[in-house]
Amino acid sequence: LAVKVNTASPALLSAGVQAQAAGARESRPEGSTFFLRCPYTAHTSFPSDKAWCRMTNGECDVLAETYNTRLNRYINQDTRGKVTIRDDIQSGTIFITMNNLQLQDSGTYSCAYQQSTNVYVLLKTISLHVFKEVHKRELDSLTVQCPYGTQVSSMTKGWCREEGDTSCNILVSINSSSTQRYFEARQHRTTIWDKGWDKTVTITMEKLQEEDSGVYWCVLDTATGRTQTVEVRLTVSKSEYLSAGQRSCLQLPAPLSHLSFPPVLIFILLYVVLGILLIVALISVVILCIKRRRQLGRGNRQAEDIHDNPEDTEQITEQLGNLRKESKELKYITLNFISQLSTEEPLYANVGLEQAPRNSKAETVEYANIVLK
Repeated sequence: LAVKVNTASPALLSAGVQAQAAGARESRPEGSTFFLRCPYTAHTSFPSDKAWCRMTNGECDVLAETYNTRLNRYINQDTRGKVTIRDDIQSGTIFITMNNLQLQDSGTYSCAYQQSTNVYVLLKTISLHVFKEVHKRELDSLTVQCPYGTQVSSMTKGWCREEGDTSCNILVSINSSSTQRYFEARQHRTTIWDKGWDKTVTITMEKLQEEDSGVYWCVLDTATGRTQTVEVRLTVSKSEYLSAGQRSCLQLPAPLSHLSFPPVLIFILLYVVLGILLIVALISVVILCIKRRRQLGRGNRQAEDIHDNPEDTEQITEQLGNLRKESKELKYITLNFISQLSTEEPLYANVGLEQAPRNSKAETVEYANIVLK
């Protein structure tokens, strides 16, 4: 809903001057949240409608607003999409919240109160600038798309690096018209493409270095002057995987210097090499196991050959049987001690009791059994 703005109102004029004097440019990174407070002075006892609008050609395009119902009930908060407005009547302050900012949200905004039907008086005006904040590592690539919409058909599109507060050094540019479908230009490590059919310029920076960190702009140069459309704040940090010496060793030869290898490809190659090494290790373990089993099999076959030879087995069995028989038959040994007898020396003989002679004369005879085991 676009409504008129009462430019003749003293409140509008003073509010606009005050906003500009306070420095109303607000910069926020893409994806962040924007907060704003708009104080006001109540002109009536009953609260009036408040609105947050985007200024387009002098008109207030309402994004969210508070309002009074037909039952005279005041709705002091409204949310539409990612924009929320809340009117704190007691403190006399309007609170604005915009979530998930995008590059296309850059523009001029105002908070206002309704003076009459479809007529708003501006309270505070700000210029919101949304920029891209990009963090890269050395040797990475950066790609940025800059739409130029329905601007003048013939213009110069460029990519520049901010130098100081006012100047911007052009790195690469193209001059194309609406009759061209595609145009490309390259300078050093930066390439720019103009896709005429979708009104978009694409910029690519390759093999980023730490000294590439800085603020960059997409710019449009026309007969009326230069317009900065998209701001990119680039930070390039040294890679934690490559030291200075390693980077010098990995420099590509001159014929391949225009090629760039993304980090994903490097990791894939690393995983492939590790996988090959793992497969070789597994094959080595399998070969060792097979050799070990073959050695054990040879020992078992020798034992089986000895066991299966009948002649050797019979000889061993016969020898063992003979030894057992000899040990069973040899139980006693008879010792006969013969010497010159005298009447004083006794005679000893190893005989059993049943073989001992019976002598009527009483004499002392000693017997002893000798057993050889």
